[in-house]
Amino acid sequence: MTFNLTQFRAALDAAYVRDDDPTALMFDHYLRWKGRPSFIARPVFQEGMGPMETLVSRHFAVLAYQANPLYTTLCTLGASYRVIPFSRVSFGDERGVRYEYIMHAARSNEQQAAELLALVAEYPFVHNVEIGPGYVMPVGEPVAPGSPMEYLYFTYPYLDDSRMYESNPWGEIERPELLIQVLWVLPIYRSEAQFIRIAGMEAFEGRLQERHAQVYDAYDLMRLPLVEG
Repeated sequence: MTFNLTQFRAALDAAYVRDDDPTALMFDHYLRWKGRPSFIARPVFQEGMGPMETLVSRHFAVLAYQANPLYTTLCTLGASYRVIPFSRVSFGDERGVRYEYIMHAARSNEQQAAELLALVAEYPFVHNVEIGPGYVMPVGEPVAPGSPMEYLYFTYPYLDDSRMYESNPWGEIERPELLIQVLWVLPIYRSEAQFIRIAGMEAFEGRLQERHAQVYDAYDLMRLPLVEG
């Protein structure tokens, strides 16, 4: 849907002051990183839910960028409202880590991808689990009608972030009071999920890079598997 950028930004500013909601920071970051979105999708949450009762920001949205003719880049906004469970301990940092998520999808699958990202945003808090690079999330059904994939894989957005391995990558906001990182979400096959469990994420991402060097089809929800079952 189209939206009034000024009004939307003002609502985020108010939430930042009132609720310490960092969504305004992330929105500004996306504007610097990817520019103005082509459109914004806003799922409907239960009316009257206060910020302390929600798992994500009350202003949660999915920003869509259609610069590439093959696929749309969809980015969550407001998933980083809360700290990921157990990340303060695993990171050895009192800030813990908060995540936003990126997914690529063909134009015909934008709606399904936005719904998946809304599911992903709440998942660690609903199930009280720590996620991060290398995590495999079972969806429990095809990621889209007719798709043979039923899992999601999480890694860093090296395809989007050319500064990924520099000290100040695009996919990160680091401040004294908080740390927000962006993760890339890829639909994968059951055979690929099993391969990751047995061989590890580095082996899987090696195969992913080999495929990318020939053709990029991670946005295709009907792509062929990297690993046969």
